[in-house]
Amino acid sequence: MEASDLISCYEKGIENSMNEDLLIEILARLPLKSLSRFKCVSKSWYRLISDKYLQQKLPLISTGVFFRSESDQFKEPRYAYTADDGVIEDSQLDFFPFHEKSTIVDGCNGLLLYYRPAPVTFYVVNTTTKKWVSLPRPQKITQLSILAFDPYSSPEFKVLCFTAWRARGAELEIYSSETGSWDQHEIQFGIETDAISATMHYFNNVLYILAYPNLVVVVNLTKITCNLIKLPEPMNRDGRVGHSQGHLHYAYIDENKLKVWMLKDAKRSEWALKHETSVRQFIGTREIKPNILAFHPEKELVYIWVPWKMVSYNLRERRLEGLWKFDKERGKAYLIQIWLFPCSSFLTKCLA
Repeated sequence: MEASDLISCYEKGIENSMNEDLLIEILARLPLKSLSRFKCVSKSWYRLISDKYLQQKLPLISTGVFFRSESDQFKEPRYAYTADDGVIEDSQLDFFPFHEKSTIVDGCNGLLLYYRPAPVTFYVVNTTTKKWVSLPRPQKITQLSILAFDPYSSPEFKVLCFTAWRARGAELEIYSSETGSWDQHEIQFGIETDAISATMHYFNNVLYILAYPNLVVVVNLTKITCNLIKLPEPMNRDGRVGHSQGHLHYAYIDENKLKVWMLKDAKRSEWALKHETSVRQFIGTREIKPNILAFHPEKELVYIWVPWKMVSYNLRERRLEGLWKFDKERGKAYLIQIWLFPCSSFLTKCLA
């Protein structure tokens, strides 16, 4: 059933006779823009579309695919999205007027963080709704800026600016969209700052940072505190942490073998080796180094980058589920980052 057919059914009064479960199944197959529009049809439809049950059934959108190319045409990072036909396509960002005057410094779950040096300004851009906001100027100069947004739990976001590094900690300036202001903080990591890597993951108001030799630094952004979790093995520089089915996972690929651990007990740093499988079938040769990009939040899937393509791999069934290729124009492109986010009402409300 097409979206127009669904509206036609409503206008003819068929909605009352339509089973609610059937309606949910139909709505779950519609694009996000149509769902947002259909909230205005009636109070019952608004209730259904806002319901968490429907949100859990909605498909994920893969977005925020950043890549570079060795060709002269794409020297700066490009923002793209995955198309249904398996091709990576550039996303149009011309709706944001300061795109060419600022730099994309981070992204999280469908939002982009831009930085403009003169005058110093941060912008947060919603790539789904094509809306953006400028943030008030921070008090100090940032050395590292991170965007934190979790559309599963809230339409609010935070921007973390590390303004000074200490031997075992840092000074932080945090912007909250809920308060509309910046706050100053000091944080102690519990380890030497030099041991912290650039591999980070945000979930439910907590920032997870991989650190050498075998640690995860857990930063609670509510209490501004840190604790440490030991990894099951020495940290791999291409390793990745992420949440899937409510649990923290750690994974990396070494010698074409994919290993995935699940955290069972954070206090005891107890991990379980969940999957160990060869990924040779879609890598091709030993010279190509694959990288893990992200975990599926609800399914046992991981997203892996192999030049010049991105794949989703079913861990339980040990098979490919999706494949996206770069076109020939981009030449020797290599991927930087990808974000996955649900079709949540919080996403459409963000930056409203």
